[in-house]
Amino acid sequence: MDLRQLEMFLAVADLASFTVAGHELHVAQSAISRKIRLLEHELGEPLFKRVNKRVHLTPAGETLARYARRVFLDLRNAAIEVSELAHLNRGRVRIGAGMTACIHLLPPILEKFKALYPNVEPDVVTGPTESLLSQIRNNQLDIGVFTLPIQYPDLDVIPFCSEEMVVVTSPKHPQLARRRSLPAAEIAQYPLILFSKGATTRILIDRFFHEAGIVPRISMESESVATIKPLVAVNLGITIIPLRAVQAEAARGELHYLRIRDHSFKREIGLVFQKCDQQPRVVGELIRLFRAAA
Repeated sequence: MDLRQLEMFLAVADLASFTVAGHELHVAQSAISRKIRLLEHELGEPLFKRVNKRVHLTPAGETLARYARRVFLDLRNAAIEVSELAHLNRGRVRIGAGMTACIHLLPPILEKFKALYPNVEPDVVTGPTESLLSQIRNNQLDIGVFTLPIQYPDLDVIPFCSEEMVVVTSPKHPQLARRRSLPAAEIAQYPLILFSKGATTRILIDRFFHEAGIVPRISMESESVATIKPLVAVNLGITIIPLRAVQAEAARGELHYLRIRDHSFKREIGLVFQKCDQQPRVVGELIRLFRAAA
């Protein structure tokens, strides 16, 4: 059974004539008759009967006609939906990102995206980087915003921006609260609250310690900058996080940050998505907006 057979079958059913159906479809009547016979043979039931020189559906024919009309309706609706998706008139885009990106990077991008494509719904998922990367590789997410490096042979990476990493303290810290910068070596004097081992940013921090010859005093670890900042605010330790993640609290006097004087320490943020010959337009539009913002 194929769509051409169903098209011929419905034409005969609607026009009650093999001859008229042939004219309508620009096909010889013999070709239509042959296709209908093959269909009846496949189903094991006659689909038409002739009464007073007119063609009528049998009960089996009526059943097939009902489902065949549904097939063509679904195909027409599918074509409409695919066209709307291609023109971003509907649909959704699934984005994975860490907490810092969700709070500080995504909102202005998604605001512009919604202004351009109000009928496309963005779904944002946060969580551990490895979990989100797995979802991108399994096609559960369309694109991700992550700290680099990310190296998988089946994923493409586009660097988006770099973020300065700064030392963050309580505004009541007895030694650091009045200072604007400090040498890297001095960090070793203070207890540190850092990202958990294995996190990409923690790997970068550990590399920075190694290159700067710092033996850190790590007192606590956390998976999220959102939980690190309150601990620093009550003076349980200092931390190293992106400047972007602390600017609002620093402006309110809730936290204080210091630049690292003698070492340039930045982390790079990138867009990550599946490698493929042709990206969905919605992913391409997000990439364009991120690049424009950068």
